[in-house]
Amino acid sequence: MAKYISMFFFSVLACFILLLILSSFFIGDGDPPEAAVYTFGSMIVILFSFLITQMYYLIDLVKDIATYLD
Repeated sequence: MAKYISMFFFSVLACFILLLILSSFFIGDGDPPEAAVYTFGSMIVILFSFLITQMYYLIDLVKDIATYLD
């Protein structure tokens, strides 16, 4: 289980670093709607990171079941 937790935090960290790098190109005079877009973007990144981690877990689970049945 620790493997999946570390995958989750690594993917969150990588996505936030990319978000910060890419958002630096769009920061202008500090428009409030722009901040809202960044907030929702961060939330989506976290949710997608969780989904990616769950997909890795399901793939490993299916592999374990397949090896058990053989």
